[in-house]
Amino acid sequence: MNLRVFRYDPAADVQGSYESFEVPALPSWTVMDSLDYITKNLDSTVAYYRHSACDHGICGRCAMKIDGKVRLACSCEVGDAENLTIEPAGSEVVRDLVVRQGGAKWKR
Repeated sequence: MNLRVFRYDPAADVQGSYESFEVPALPSWTVMDSLDYITKNLDSTVAYYRHSACDHGICGRCAMKIDGKVRLACSCEVGDAENLTIEPAGSEVVRDLVVRQGGAKWKR
């Protein structure tokens, strides 16, 4: 499967770009499994929310655009897709697929 991932580094990029990765995904794999494969085997610098405390589609921290629809990476199975485009789901991108979470602002 070809995974096209949005990449953005605020220290180097102005707009960001896409990078493609070939992933030997199984139909039962989730998008999170595919991203895990990329970081463990192809490029450890891909930034995304990886949370072992949830991983059941409850907290929503792993929300991202998957082929244009906002979905949870931990519960969205890749099925038999040959190509997927993964983008951040938010307007304030911190890095790659990580976005600033809404809600209360912390004060010191």
